[in-house]
Amino acid sequence: MILEHVSSPADIRGLDIPQLRTLAAECRQVILDTCSTNGGHLASNLGVVELTIALHMTLDTPTDQLVWDVGHQCYTHKLLTGRYKSFRTLRQCGGIGGFVNPNESPYDTFLAGHASTSLSIATGLVAARRLDGGNQRVVAVIGDGALSGGMALEALNNLGRAHGQCLVILNHNDMSISRSVGGMARALNRLRTRAWYLRARESPLVGRGLLWLRTLVKRLYLPTIFFEELGFRYFGVVDGHDIGKLIEAIDMVKDIQQPVVLQVLTVKGKGYELAERQPAYFHGVAPFLIENGLSKQEKSIATYSDVFGETLIRLAETDPRIVAITAAMMDGTGLAEFARRFPERCYDVGIAEQHAVGMAASLASRGYKPYVAVYSTFLQRAYDQIVHDVGIGGLPVRFAVDRAGLVSDDGPTHQGVFDVGFLKSVPGMTVCSPGDRADLVRMLELSAAAKGPFAIRYPKDAAYDLSEQLGERPPIVPGTGVMVADGRDVAIVSLGPVLRSALEARKILAGDGVQACVADLRFAQPLDTGLLTRLAGTCRAVLLAEETTRSTGVYDAVVGALVRSGMNISCIGRCGVPDAFPVQDKRAHLLSTYQLDAEGLACAAHALLAGADRR
Repeated sequence: MILEHVSSPADIRGLDIPQLRTLAAECRQVILDTCSTNGGHLASNLGVVELTIALHMTLDTPTDQLVWDVGHQCYTHKLLTGRYKSFRTLRQCGGIGGFVNPNESPYDTFLAGHASTSLSIATGLVAARRLDGGNQRVVAVIGDGALSGGMALEALNNLGRAHGQCLVILNHNDMSISRSVGGMARALNRLRTRAWYLRARESPLVGRGLLWLRTLVKRLYLPTIFFEELGFRYFGVVDGHDIGKLIEAIDMVKDIQQPVVLQVLTVKGKGYELAERQPAYFHGVAPFLIENGLSKQEKSIATYSDVFGETLIRLAETDPRIVAITAAMMDGTGLAEFARRFPERCYDVGIAEQHAVGMAASLASRGYKPYVAVYSTFLQRAYDQIVHDVGIGGLPVRFAVDRAGLVSDDGPTHQGVFDVGFLKSVPGMTVCSPGDRADLVRMLELSAAAKGPFAIRYPKDAAYDLSEQLGERPPIVPGTGVMVADGRDVAIVSLGPVLRSALEARKILAGDGVQACVADLRFAQPLDTGLLTRLAGTCRAVLLAEETTRSTGVYDAVVGALVRSGMNISCIGRCGVPDAFPVQDKRAHLLSTYQLDAEGLACAAHALLAGADRR
């Protein structure tokens, strides 16, 4: 096996083309085997195997600086840069990450995890090289989906004016996570469908009189003019699975002393037939069976994303003003069926969170009820629009904040622990988090009648229904929490689905002779200070459980309310994420790490009561 003997890119530079093809097949099989066991980003990595090999064949990495957009397509890159032996630990606690990270390897030029950042990073590297007097090459790899992001387009506008070498590899597979959308995608895709012109332009023109025709056809049918007008030289199109042609093309353009775009056509999911047929489904996978693609994990309980999608469909059936917007996350946010049912009322705007929120604000101003379904980690990209376009006008835009709280496997770039902080900083914003499935349904129903901005946050997790355990609960009213279990020793106050852990912790404490009450805050803003005051008058200590960092959660507001009611600050505790980025791990392990599981909450309650007894 060739791959077993590769500890750095230098080890592949003496291989011939047949050997490189063998290496590509080996990389593809290792990626497939590992993703089937650990989960991961499968289809995108299968699509860039040959391209990655060609880049490391032709560049002097890590001296030459290779920047990956998003970074989720870096698996072959990791296999070729000394991480083959540790690759089985991919996305595991203490193992190698699923994205590029310079703390992991000097071959990882810059941290990545979000889309559309690579060209800005490359622009900075080019500027630094000029200031330093260096001569290393700068190469950025970006997909056509990521090129739809505003940050990438802003960078193109500047990078084209840069001095010196910079190579942009445009990995064109007509996909981001799902199929790429928008005018940019259509323009780029014309290159795939105009092969007759690509062949014709390589033929010598007879006579100067036909020059105008070539120029006219080029301007009518090809988007190359877009790049050239921005200051780039454009080359392409290259078969992204032909290693020989890739090496030849990269060698030809890598030392041109001006910004260059090289377009490469790839197939997302290449080499695994199921992924080629369903690239969106196999973009990010849980452990699965290679023979049929079915998940190894039994899904007996609907997720919060599922419940959101189902409930929104039900609401939309009777309210034609409800519309849904997502940013390249149609499947992940649970909107796929909504899009099939109401195609004219569902908008996938591509990797464009700022645009999504601005568009939603405009729709809200015209009497529609927009729901922006977006992952917490990506919503932070649209903070200005949340404040300026939505908040100042008090427009009733609804935010379905998916993947809020602690997120499995993807590490610090994808954690959803900051949204409460930046959302509740907006005056007039309602921020809530359901304790279970039933409360998510009720919060969505409540949001449909909202008169101002309204955010509902929930994790990537099973949506348990606690109705049988809790009995009938009072209606959800903005700014009100609910007492769900009585006790007089310690109050465990939860925000969101950590409610289930709080109830389990109560049972553990009861076995230790401690009577705990459990309260569900439901709302981070407005905060139910009345409930907190009642708890202070009833219990010896209060413990807050929240899936946020300390400074971005509600802890400070809770402490303020409790102190004003006369409670000693030493009787107030918190379980949650500290002011640090959560590490790569499974969600269950992360909850345990931050004492947000039942055992952790019970232990923290004991410690808090011991401190209260000493005061």
